[in-house]
Amino acid sequence: MLEFRSALDGHLSPGHFGAAAEPGKLILSERPLGALVQVGGWRDSFESVAAPLLQRFGFAGTGGFAMAQTAGEAIAFRTAPERILLNFPSPAAWEAVAAGIDQAATPTLDLSHARTVVRVSGPAAAGLLARLLPIDFDDAAFGPDRFVQSTLHSVGVLVHRRARSAPCVDLYMPSSFAVTVWEMVTHNAASFGYQVSGAG
Repeated sequence: MLEFRSALDGHLSPGHFGAAAEPGKLILSERPLGALVQVGGWRDSFESVAAPLLQRFGFAGTGGFAMAQTAGEAIAFRTAPERILLNFPSPAAWEAVAAGIDQAATPTLDLSHARTVVRVSGPAAAGLLARLLPIDFDDAAFGPDRFVQSTLHSVGVLVHRRARSAPCVDLYMPSSFAVTVWEMVTHNAASFGYQVSGAG
């Protein structure tokens, strides 16, 4: 397997930046992606063949278009009528369940090296994200496990609210635009004051 190198390598430096703020109010980090696999299919048969496959992985079925499913540490996003994104904690976790998939019925595409995940967390997360995306980040409208596909600075992103009591949102984006998005996020975060946790 190819060695993973972060698209944010050299651009993500741990520390406190921007306006003075209480620790933990706004935290930006890169989340290790693990394995991200797209499962596709055909209109006439997708539900009948994909549902048993997802159940084999521990999910309830193919799921809906606004709520992510979880099975242990794995996450499933129904992003289109015949398309599901599966995020596993590691390539080994994906390989452990991938054997025997009928590629003709449910073709898979490994996107692990093509996507980057930036995490925005802390009490000020919703305020920052509201400046960046046309989404209502109130808990009642965008609660735990909700996800939506949108654009940030003309870059397509998948926005996922993690199931945590404190606001915690993951932004999945093409790795080729990760630096552009990171710079936009940190530029808007400066007025809040923010902490960068971890290294790209």
